[in-house]
Amino acid sequence: MRHRTAGSVGRKSSTHRRSGRRPEQKARRLLALIVCAWLVVSCAMPPPFPPPSPTPPPTEPLPTETATPGMTPVPATNTPLPTVAPAATATPTPQPPEVNWAIYEAVLRPSAIQQLASDMRPGGRLSSLTQYSLTVTLSADLNRVDGRARVRYTNNEKDPLNEVYFHLFPNIWNGAMTIAGVSVDGRAMETILESGDDLLRVPLAQPLAPGRWTDIAMDFRVPIPTDDEVGNYADFAYINHILALAHFYPTVVVYGDKGWHLETPATQGDVVYHDASLYDVSLTAPMGLVIAAAGATLGRTENGDGTATWRLAGGPLRDFNVAASTRYRVASRQAGDITINSYFLPEDAAGGQKTLDWAAVSLQAYQTEFGSYPYRELDIAATETTAGGIEYPGLIVISQRFYSDPNNVVYFEGITVHEVAHQWWYNVVGNDQVNDPWLDEALTQYSTYFYYDKAYGKQATDNLMDSFRARWARVEFSEKPIGLPVSAYPDKEYGAIVYGRGPLFLIALRDRIGADKMAQLLRRYYAEYTWKIAMPADFRRLAEEISDQNLGDLWAKWVGP
Repeated sequence: MRHRTAGSVGRKSSTHRRSGRRPEQKARRLLALIVCAWLVVSCAMPPPFPPPSPTPPPTEPLPTETATPGMTPVPATNTPLPTVAPAATATPTPQPPEVNWAIYEAVLRPSAIQQLASDMRPGGRLSSLTQYSLTVTLSADLNRVDGRARVRYTNNEKDPLNEVYFHLFPNIWNGAMTIAGVSVDGRAMETILESGDDLLRVPLAQPLAPGRWTDIAMDFRVPIPTDDEVGNYADFAYINHILALAHFYPTVVVYGDKGWHLETPATQGDVVYHDASLYDVSLTAPMGLVIAAAGATLGRTENGDGTATWRLAGGPLRDFNVAASTRYRVASRQAGDITINSYFLPEDAAGGQKTLDWAAVSLQAYQTEFGSYPYRELDIAATETTAGGIEYPGLIVISQRFYSDPNNVVYFEGITVHEVAHQWWYNVVGNDQVNDPWLDEALTQYSTYFYYDKAYGKQATDNLMDSFRARWARVEFSEKPIGLPVSAYPDKEYGAIVYGRGPLFLIALRDRIGADKMAQLLRRYYAEYTWKIAMPADFRRLAEEISDQNLGDLWAKWVGP
């Protein structure tokens, strides 16, 4: 997910809490060999906010909003979710939860709406996605987030559930997120912190039967770090007038075949492993901010007190994030019916324009090879991340330091198109980035290889192959499998194996089955696992089916058992 670069601060693990500088980043990502050489709540919680009541008052609905120029106004629907009584486990044929698809259709491309029409109907598979309704306020100094999360969670599993777990990701690094006022279907609930303080267990009054849903609400508060020493690649920080809000809200843990995925992620890699969900967000902040967000901005209302309230929404999304600054300038261009927006500092206008060009070319290449991009917008924002780049749904962030460095133009391009490719591998097709990181990262590296082939030809791809080998060479060409969890790769091994050896495996797979069948594999993989979570076995099954080969020897050599 994150695109690490040389010289940047990495994540550092500890046995309980994480803090301080990270070791090495996911290593120097991707390219740098075209022409030259590419190297390339804690238990002692502070007083709640506001004081919890047995039945928390509902959040006030948003006022009617004024659409930004060129946008069709969408009626404000960020109203309290209706109370739904917990269902007994024997309840037959439960009715699907209501979804206001008008919100999300304003974000999706018409072709995506048409393709997903049956899944968006009541009872369709997308109607049971988790729905997040977030009411968020930023402090005037941009040093704190206060919010209320209302989450409608549907049990899509085979067994009844007795609790729902939430990640509190900021507590992996600084233990500063606090939770209060938790309620389930309007009833106050005592909650339990686990795994130190980065997991919140919310017990349910009754078991939640398969197909039934529950409404969970909670208040949360978290300070925003103001330097890059926080151990999270500064992807949740306010630095140099740029705000990055990754992981700022409680997120539902994935429930899989073996139950809840409760491991605290190893911090040298990705921490986010999420189901696709729906997001309706009210964000109140100083009115001078220019905001880029996952999904899209549907409207903005000035409050007359120096603040404004933005209506942000999107879905399906694998995650939600905001980047903002009073200094941002914005440039835009069209790529068919997709609007690409570039957010950059005034002194970096040339770099901001370059990202538009690279994103447009890569969008076209990836859509031709893999399948359609789902959203009407793609945003690219410069932030102070200590990684080279990080991807979010419909939003990618690039380290600001690359925008004005003429010596890193090739690397800057590589980062951009790599993160664009993650819209296919991580967002639309989800995977367990904690335990199977190669499935999105190696595929994204391979996609970058494909981009360079289409944009520049054989010399560029030869150079890129050299950069993959150079990364692998950092661990003396160790044949450690690419198919291990992030935690199995200490220090420099993660970047070398997953980002270096990983794409070389996919190139070897292409050479074995042929370029045409490789293209067929990726198109089918994308189509069959749209808004789902794919596992390595799914990818292998499709590869063997399409190629009509047993690929066990190739998997044993590269991926592992």
